Amino acid sequence: MQPFDVSIRLDPPDLLRRFIPTPLKATYRIGPFRVTVQTNDFSLLPTLPSQADPGISDDCNLKWKLVRDTGSSGLLETPTFVTTGALTVVEMGPACLLGLDHERRELLGFIGADIDARTHQDFLVPLLFRMTKLSPRNSRNWCR
Repeated sequence: MQPFDVSIRLDPPDLLRRFIPTPLKATYRIGPFRVTVQTNDFSLLPTLPSQADPGISDDCNLKWKLVRDTGSSGLLETPTFVTTGALTVVEMGPACLLGLDHERRELLGFIGADIDARTHQDFLVPLLFRMTKLSPRNSRNWCR
C-alpha cells in the first residue's frame, strides 16, 4: 500500500470562503449611493425599501457582499478599525469581519452564525452605512 500524499489535492478547501454562492440580491438607495447587496442569507438583507433609481450615476455604485459564515460563532466584540491606503477592515472578534475596498467600491463581510437578524439590522447595517460614507474620501471620481 502506498502512503497518502497530502500535497496532492484535487479539491482544495476554500478557507477564505471566497467561493460561497450569494444568490440573494437587492438594490437600495442610500443617500447619493446605489448599493447592491448580495448574500447567502435572507436575514442579512437590510430592511429598507428596495430602490433601483435610474437617475444615480454609475460613479455612485457600491457593492456589498455579505456572507453568513456558519463555521464561525460568537457574539460581536468591540470593533477594531484598520485603514491602510484604499482598504478599511473592521474586525469584531470571530463573529464578524468586514473589508471595504475604496477603489473598487466593494464591501465584503463575513457574519457568524450567532449574529441574529435584529443585531444585524440594529448594529451592523448602520455600521455598513458609515463605512459606505467613508468610501468617497479615497476615490477621485466618487459621485460627481
